[in-house]
Amino acid sequence: MSKWQEVDDIQLLKAAQSGEAEAYGELYERYAGRVFRFLYSHLDNRLDAEDITEEVFLRVWKSLSGYREQGVPFLAYLFRIARNALIDHYRRSGGEKKDVALEDLPLKDHRPDPVETVMINLEHQKLRQTLEHLREDYRTVLVLRFLGELSPEETAHAMGRSSGAIRVLQHRALTALRSLMEGA
Repeated sequence: MSKWQEVDDIQLLKAAQSGEAEAYGELYERYAGRVFRFLYSHLDNRLDAEDITEEVFLRVWKSLSGYREQGVPFLAYLFRIARNALIDHYRRSGGEKKDVALEDLPLKDHRPDPVETVMINLEHQKLRQTLEHLREDYRTVLVLRFLGELSPEETAHAMGRSSGAIRVLQHRALTALRSLMEGA
């Protein structure tokens, strides 16, 4: 067990700013999965999501010396950078979407039945395709809240809105998603 596992984010950030690479590694371990899920929910390609996740953490590492704790959770800061990296990716690629190849569907080794795994991955792909029909802000709020597991306050910081606006946006997004899924 690492000595950093019991330390809060603020202390980890201070340690990382003073050159403790293991402290930054702990932040990566805590949040890389959430950032990846956020990015992958917006992309059709698992490898792109992995690459952009690495890019996000590289950007954070490079800007670490200038980071100042201002009451905004680190996770919200991280998701704002992830959102910006995603926008940059769309600009570089011209906003084009690619079809998902079967080999891009994530198969998990811990599942004993490969057929069941493929079915779960196809359901994930269908949900992602349904989310694509939502407005961008609806999709973002749902992904941050439910895949990113952010609180309404953290989501508000990541999206640059008030907590009340996030709650309203989330309600409207869920209503729109429900309508799309019932129509399908």
